[in-house]
Amino acid sequence: MSFYSIWLILEQDSRARYRDLIIRLSRKLKTPVFDPHCTLYGRLNIDIDKIKPIVSDLVSTKDQFSTSIKRLKTGKTKWKSLYLPLDNNENLSYLYGTCKNKFSYARRYTFDPHISLAYGIFDPETVHYATKNLTIPEYLAFSGIAVVKTGDDISSWEIVFQRQFWSN
Repeated sequence: MSFYSIWLILEQDSRARYRDLIIRLSRKLKTPVFDPHCTLYGRLNIDIDKIKPIVSDLVSTKDQFSTSIKRLKTGKTKWKSLYLPLDNNENLSYLYGTCKNKFSYARRYTFDPHISLAYGIFDPETVHYATKNLTIPEYLAFSGIAVVKTGDDISSWEIVFQRQFWSN
């Protein structure tokens, strides 16, 4: 089954750095490659025409912004197994709060801002080997919001609508 997720899209330089990290880790961990992103709101099973105007309004309220990265973490679920928590700053809180106000009727979603680097279940030794000598930038910047058709098959994820923040 496919759902729509609302992603924060990384600015070009941040995107290139994190995409390189994801590609390196996917080779070592034998996992699918995906675009770096922060999910603002996930697994919406509603008509995309109800999502598009809200995303368009959201990008018109903010400029491109950045946030700081916390240290690399691991988790116990496929969808949150190797990730970088983000500082939940004012911009992230505002964007999530707006999504929550608009979409909570369709689905509850708990926002935990992070950038995933790999999806899957990994043993600690494998993660240690794969992440040894990784250099993680201290900050990243977001340049827009995308609506992505998602599902269990990562290789079939597809951006179906995207808008950019204003650049300062």
